[in-house]
Amino acid sequence: MEFLEILSNVLNPQCILLIIAGVIIGNVFGCIPGLNGPIAVALILPITFTLEVIPSMALIMGIYMGSISGGLVSAILLKIPGTAASVATTFDGYPMAQNGRATDALSYGAFASFFGGIFSAIVLLLLAPILANMAIGFGPWEFFGTAILALSLVCSMMKGRRVKAFIAVAIGLLLKTVGMSPVDGVAVRYTFGNYMLENGFNLIVVIIGVFALPEIIYNVGNIHAKEKAAKVDKRWIFIPKLREIKENLGVMLQSSVIGTVIGILPGMGGGAAGLISYEQAKRTSKHSEKFGTGYEPGIFSCESANNATSGGALVPMLALGVPGDTTTAIIMGAIAMQGITPGPLLSIQQPEVFKTIIFIVFVANIVLFLFQISTIRFMAKIIKIPKFLLFPIISIFCVIGIISIRNSMFDLFSVFLFIVIGYVLDKNGYPLSPFILANVLGNILEENFRRAIIYYGNFGSCLQQVSIGTLFFAMAILVPILMILLDRRKKNKEGQQKA
Repeated sequence: MEFLEILSNVLNPQCILLIIAGVIIGNVFGCIPGLNGPIAVALILPITFTLEVIPSMALIMGIYMGSISGGLVSAILLKIPGTAASVATTFDGYPMAQNGRATDALSYGAFASFFGGIFSAIVLLLLAPILANMAIGFGPWEFFGTAILALSLVCSMMKGRRVKAFIAVAIGLLLKTVGMSPVDGVAVRYTFGNYMLENGFNLIVVIIGVFALPEIIYNVGNIHAKEKAAKVDKRWIFIPKLREIKENLGVMLQSSVIGTVIGILPGMGGGAAGLISYEQAKRTSKHSEKFGTGYEPGIFSCESANNATSGGALVPMLALGVPGDTTTAIIMGAIAMQGITPGPLLSIQQPEVFKTIIFIVFVANIVLFLFQISTIRFMAKIIKIPKFLLFPIISIFCVIGIISIRNSMFDLFSVFLFIVIGYVLDKNGYPLSPFILANVLGNILEENFRRAIIYYGNFGSCLQQVSIGTLFFAMAILVPILMILLDRRKKNKEGQQKA
C-alpha cells in the first residue's frame, strides 16, 4: 500500500513533467562550457518555493542528474568538459569523435551515465535507510561531530589547497554568524545597526552570488568565441550495440562502485570519480596502450563513475544531513527552506517524503536516459548558441530570482558582496565548495554545538563522552594531519627517486 502511494506521488503528470523539465534544463547547463549543475539548481530555487516538497524535488533531481551527464556532449565534441565531472571523458571521447565516431562516443557516454546513475540509486535505496536508522540515536554532540567531520573531509581532499580550503570554511562559518543567534534567539550579531541583517544572509543569495554570476563574469572574455564541433549522425535513437555493452559491463560495474564510494565521501565530486575510475580501468586493462586514442572502455569508465557520484552524494545528505558535494549542499538548503530537515529524523518523521525522493532519483535517471538517446544530435547544437545572447538572459534570471525570494532590494545589494567574495576567493586559489558547504552546515554546526554545551556543561565534558560524536571530532582533527604527512612522505619519496 505504501509503495503504491509513493508510486502515485511520483508518477503523476505534474511530477513527470517537472522531472522532464529538470532533465532538459540540467542537460543544457551541463553541455554548455561555463555553466554547470550548481548554477542551474541555484537559478531554479526561487521557483521551488511556489511548489510543494515532492514536485520541487522532482524538478531539482531532474536538474541534478541531467547536469552531470550533460557535460559529456561538449567534452566529446569540443574537448571542453561542460562540467568538472566530464574532464576524463575528453581523454577518449574527443579522439573517437575526431576519428569519425562522434555518434558512437555520445551513445557510449549516454548509456554509461544511465548505468552509473541506476547503480548509485540502488545503493541509495539500500544504504540510506540503514544509515538513517543507525543515526536515530544521535544527539546534538553527534550531529556536531558529523558536521565538523564533513567540513574537515572536504578540506582534506583539496590536495595542494588544504590550508586555503580551511580558510574558506572559516569565512563561510563567520558569515553564518551574522544575524540573530540560534538556540536562545537573544543576541543580534554583526549587524552594525542594520536591521536588514538580523535575519542573516539568504542561502540562495550566497549561492547565486558566489557561483552563478561570477561564472558569467569569467566567461565574458570568451563571449564571441565560436565552437566548431564534430559532426553527429542524424539518428532517432543513440544506443550502443549489445556486444559493446557486454564487453564493457565489467568496466562500468567497477567504475560505478568507485563513483558511488567517492560520492559518499564529502567534497570529492564527479571530477575526481571520473579521473580515478579512468586510471583504474587503464591499470586493469589488457590494452592499456589504447587509452587516450579513442578507446571504448575509457568513455564507459569515466561516464559511469561520474554519474554514480550523484546517488552516492545523496546518501549522506538524506541519511545524516551532510551533503556529499556542492550541488547536494544546495539541494539540502532547498529542502530546509521547505521546512524539512534532511537527516536521520526525516526517515522517521516523514518516511513518505524520504522514500519518494529516492524513487524520484530512479525515475530521473530513466527519463534522462530516454531523453539523451533520442536528442543527442539536437543537444550537440546547443553548444553553438552565441554566449552574448545566453549570458544576459541568465543574468536576468539571477536578478529576478534574488528579488523574488523575499521581495527585498537588500538581497539584490548583498549579492554584490558575494560576487566580490567569490571572485576574490577563486582568483586567489581558494576553493568555493568548502565555502558553500560551510554556509549550508553553519546553522547545524552552531546550534548543535551550543545545545551540546548546554547539555553537558562545557566543551571538556563533551570531549569526555564515549560516543560517535567524539570519534567524529577526533577524526576531523586527525584526517587533515594524516593527509599532510602522507603528502610529505610522497614528496620525499619522489625527491629521492629523482636524486
